[in-house]
Amino acid sequence: MHICYAISEDLAAWMRLVTRVRLNFPGLETEEGLSDYRETVLKFMKKRQAICVKEDGEIKGVMLFSRGHNMICCLAVSPDFRRRGAASILMDEALKELDRTKEISVSTFRAEDEKGLAPRALYEKYGFVPDALNMEMGYPNQKYVLHPEGAERKNRQTAINKMVRAVSEILSDAVPSIYIYGSSAIDDFRLGWSDIDLFVLTEKAISENQANQLLRLRQDLSNENPGNPYYRLFEGGMLSADMFFENRPGRAVYWGTRGERICERYDKDAFGKAQLIQSSVHFYGNDIRDRIKQIEYSDLLEGVKRHHATIRDYAHTTGRSLYTFGWMLDIARCIYTLRSGKILSKTKAAEWAMENHLCPDEDALLFALDVRKNPSEKKKDPKVFDFAETMAGAIQRFNDVLEMEIKRAEE
Repeated sequence: MHICYAISEDLAAWMRLVTRVRLNFPGLETEEGLSDYRETVLKFMKKRQAICVKEDGEIKGVMLFSRGHNMICCLAVSPDFRRRGAASILMDEALKELDRTKEISVSTFRAEDEKGLAPRALYEKYGFVPDALNMEMGYPNQKYVLHPEGAERKNRQTAINKMVRAVSEILSDAVPSIYIYGSSAIDDFRLGWSDIDLFVLTEKAISENQANQLLRLRQDLSNENPGNPYYRLFEGGMLSADMFFENRPGRAVYWGTRGERICERYDKDAFGKAQLIQSSVHFYGNDIRDRIKQIEYSDLLEGVKRHHATIRDYAHTTGRSLYTFGWMLDIARCIYTLRSGKILSKTKAAEWAMENHLCPDEDALLFALDVRKNPSEKKKDPKVFDFAETMAGAIQRFNDVLEMEIKRAEE
């Protein structure tokens, strides 16, 4: 058994194998799908991104991978040749060719799908971590990611997976749909600054017992995993879909920065709903985001106006806190939203504001951006906190710019 890079002369044998197992691959059930796949394989062969395992001249396993996208695209092994190491040989070769300093991804079957048992076990053996749920060719799949050595995101994603599993087990008979949104969903999470925004909608009402278990869950997981910094960072709401979509009273669980509580109502502002629609990541259950009403520009404008008023009221003086710098980033994001009608990450919004010279105190915004990018290091420097105490003027002058943008938007 040996590995080789497939060439056009291997195409017929490659297609015989894939045709034999095509029912395991959504999109290949039809002759048209097989024909399209054949053309794809040829393109990958020309780029030396198609590999196969052969024994006695016969192809027993195949894989397509993409250097450009840093991903594994297709893996198939002959049914009579499984559990003999062919898949591992293919994986070893592909991982040599892909960039291990960046995330490597693959899409496979979900945990509840029996077709996923072998591939999920293989990817997990190589250190891949389950990630977002997705759909491919109309079929429910799940993304897996191999993170670079020492990547913070691997530890965070592992905590997210454990939290999602715990929440889904507590709410199993309420049929939950679970999402992550905010900074963690848009690659703007910064340990030492950011939280992890969780949102859960259930088909059935959350019981009192379930609500009480959820109240304790963050602390329970933190206690079970001493030294893990992530579980205490989860914030958000858990409630029935009827409560959320029809604004009905009921039983909801809220996790916030200062604690948790059971409440009769729970709603998200326009910014939160826009983030759920535009950039949230689906991790469990049925995806019901298409039921969220599209956010009108007028709703975003009202949200910006509330942010503006809050900054006026609370940032006229500043203390020795890293979060003081967050006001600058919030203002930048509000201006971007007014001009585009979209929600951008705080870091990218600040960079955009710098590029467009929107801030009267560019040095202050640049300093805030630097703190945002390196909060764990910056909190060790007393001078950072000294500077935070002087930020009120710069914040209010930037807020004056936001006020002018609001007036233009209202015209």
